[in-house]
Amino acid sequence: MKDQERKWLLNEKYDGVETSKFFADLELLKSGTPLGFIIGHTPFYNCHIDLSYKPLIPRVETEYWVHSFVVNDLTLEAKVLDIFSGSGCVGIAVLKNSDANVDFAEIKSENIEQIKKNLEINEVSGDVYQSDVFESIPKKKYDFILANPPYIAHERKDTVQDSVLHHEDPEALFTDNDGLFFIEKLIKESSQYLKPGGKVYMEYDPWQTDKIKALLIKHKITNFEIQKDQYDRDRVLTLSYK
Repeated sequence: MKDQERKWLLNEKYDGVETSKFFADLELLKSGTPLGFIIGHTPFYNCHIDLSYKPLIPRVETEYWVHSFVVNDLTLEAKVLDIFSGSGCVGIAVLKNSDANVDFAEIKSENIEQIKKNLEINEVSGDVYQSDVFESIPKKKYDFILANPPYIAHERKDTVQDSVLHHEDPEALFTDNDGLFFIEKLIKESSQYLKPGGKVYMEYDPWQTDKIKALLIKHKITNFEIQKDQYDRDRVLTLSYK
């Protein structure tokens, strides 16, 4: 347990007062329960993201590329799809920090409720679809599709922190085909939901870069870029279609 986590718990949840409940929460923190779940929320790019339905806790790497997207790439009044939404943090941050219109797509009913709650908390609005990837999304056309799908290979569970393995939703973390099952699905199907000149952004595991490039060759996609995170690791695939 880091001192800064202890301080954040004390100040954020207990207003600096060391009560008996604080010490009980401290034991949870020591045992590996993620701090975000203990406090019940986490900050994300000028947003307050509630975690009461236990979605995947937003990561700083995700916050980094979403901020970069809003500042550098987002166009005026763009129509954006946040797919694999989880807590809704990506799309809500776009809404909170721009004039874009955002739809949300997520398969789990608990996360649908979480997204709706976070939209209300952050005083923004968007359409929310319960959908297995694109399956139940109306045939709209978007300027941008933003995706943070499950992308950790089952075989790489030993690289994941125990606190994540034991407390966060495995369906939001792990998938088949070396962690590329949903990434390939996005590569194959996203073009049907993009306007001409539209663009897809998808987060992935840095070690997957070569495998992703092989998938792009397989599907004859040449217009792509790899963006790095704040730690100078490959993190986001951006692509568009001719």
